[in-house]
Amino acid sequence: MKHFFRSVSEIAMLAVAMAASSAMAAQSSAYAVSAELSTDGGSPVHMAPQLETSGITTLGQTYSKPLHSAMISKSLRLVPSLSRSPVLTVLELQGTTLAVGSNGVDTINTSGTSSAGSGTIALILPLRSVIDPPRPLPVPASSASSVDDAKSVSAQPLPPLNVTALRVQFNKLKAAAQYSQVIPGPSQRSGSASFGSLVLSGTLVGTKPLTFSGEIKPNTVVVDTPSVKVTLNAQTIPQNPVCDPGKPCPLFRVLETVETKAVLVELTNASVLGHQVSGNIVIGDAEAGQ
Repeated sequence: MKHFFRSVSEIAMLAVAMAASSAMAAQSSAYAVSAELSTDGGSPVHMAPQLETSGITTLGQTYSKPLHSAMISKSLRLVPSLSRSPVLTVLELQGTTLAVGSNGVDTINTSGTSSAGSGTIALILPLRSVIDPPRPLPVPASSASSVDDAKSVSAQPLPPLNVTALRVQFNKLKAAAQYSQVIPGPSQRSGSASFGSLVLSGTLVGTKPLTFSGEIKPNTVVVDTPSVKVTLNAQTIPQNPVCDPGKPCPLFRVLETVETKAVLVELTNASVLGHQVSGNIVIGDAEAGQ
């Protein structure tokens, strides 16, 4: 009889743990790019997460929330009051974000994915030749040049490279985050990031472009100076108590997430074309957990 009550007690504890875990909301999210930057100590300017998707589910529910955009084209003036302000420009082609999740009686699975066919994110100082398309030089009335010849002469050449503080060019970008748990055991959390190719250039990076491809190890720092830090596959996995196999997990285990950023740019009073810029730029974000 004593053995019977011990078994009932264990079953009851297991049931409580399963009910508590199942009642927790499983969630995931993803977005393409975001930024929060302040210049010369002024108020921060924001680029809200682009192509943002998310889902949340409790016991017995599932969700799948994909988003797609053929092109994301945005610009953010860092100092709106200046006529020639540094600008963060974003051009991303074939961007896709996806949030998926399911919450069963004893199994939870969620994932987030952000991917893009190609893109360029840059901090630039727009010259007139960047803002306006090249215009042909006027043809004197006495000139014998044809109209076609005049069109081939541009009064405004392409901007030199030194107007770019930072340029991030990529193709086949993918960031992913996965969360799973078989109750009452511990959760499994993982993230990944990969590129067909990734090229970092500009005055903040150095004299030579930096090139990467393939799967990137978690938290790979590729630029690390007092003013600029660039991390690839930047992962955040909060540490929680580890549950012993076969024993109920503590009920306070509610912040179990994994977040992956394909590219994280952190600026601290970085010299950007005559201005001091601080803040973050995120490219390819995915999160999952409960």
